Amino acid sequence: MHKQYGQSMVEYAIVCAALISALFWGANAECDGHENCLGKLLTVMHDNYDGYSSSISAIQQYGEFENGDFDDDSEDGGGDSGGGSDGGGSESGGGMNSQLNPDGLAEVTTVSTTNQFITYGYLAADGTVTDNNGNVVGVYDADTNTIELNDGSVTGVSLNTEVVDEEGNVLHIRAITNCIGAVHSWGYVSKATGKVFNSLNRGEMDIGSLCTKASFKVVNDGVEQPGRVIDGEYYASVFAADVSATPLTSSGEVIYWDDLGICSVMVNNWDGDVDTDQDDDDVYADRLALFNDDDRNLGEMDQFDYIEQTALYGVPTESNNCPSSRVLSEP
Repeated sequence: MHKQYGQSMVEYAIVCAALISALFWGANAECDGHENCLGKLLTVMHDNYDGYSSSISAIQQYGEFENGDFDDDSEDGGGDSGGGSDGGGSESGGGMNSQLNPDGLAEVTTVSTTNQFITYGYLAADGTVTDNNGNVVGVYDADTNTIELNDGSVTGVSLNTEVVDEEGNVLHIRAITNCIGAVHSWGYVSKATGKVFNSLNRGEMDIGSLCTKASFKVVNDGVEQPGRVIDGEYYASVFAADVSATPLTSSGEVIYWDDLGICSVMVNNWDGDVDTDQDDDDVYADRLALFNDDDRNLGEMDQFDYIEQTALYGVPTESNNCPSSRVLSEP
């Protein structure tokens, strides 16, 4: 077994996500004092985040995050600094700290095992992989998609790109809204400074009195799609440099299939041709047939992204753990 260089907080999130995902789409059993057992589990993880963070930060900095920073749709791009962690990073000129942008956001690439359980470090332009202290732990070979570690061993890897703020906090794309639901753009909010940056080229933007709200990734057959879901709607494109004067138009609807336990994304008006004058059983059967239609089913919410944002980064959970517009159940 290889030495676990630069093991990161995200690895722990993935391990937890693997455990939770086994329960995520199943029947929601009842738990005292909570809407369901998944909600209870997420609450426990959320409440204990600070403890997890303290123990893991000694291994590698991902930026300290205070629960509740993004706990509602009320961020306006201003405000005081979020007080990100000093992190104890090295001054040696390597690792993530060397790639940070003191005046804005940066994109960093981590090198992990193919199962993403171990992160070796950060990929530099010359192919070297360094831990957060700037120590070279290996060299990445793009032709073979492998890393040769310092001990001479070679192993396959997975590259993951993340957007981080001025202090190394990992950021997720957020919808820029009118604070009552309409989406006008997409961007990132720095946890270090509260500044808002557009999602296209990560330039700083002024959103005035508008708000931001968390959005979630969508996957189709395991492949990440370019859009995001928020408040029951799917937006196929989330890259914008400016704030639109008029609300953006969604291209899909989020449906929670209660009996299947699936948070699916369907094209707009996907069931508009279903005869609702039929018996309820027949209506449901017709809708279920359309659920299996690849032309109408765009995919489903990425459960790992949802768990990461809610359990690790303090984003509020959704009803049925799905930001759906409708819940469909077998009669």
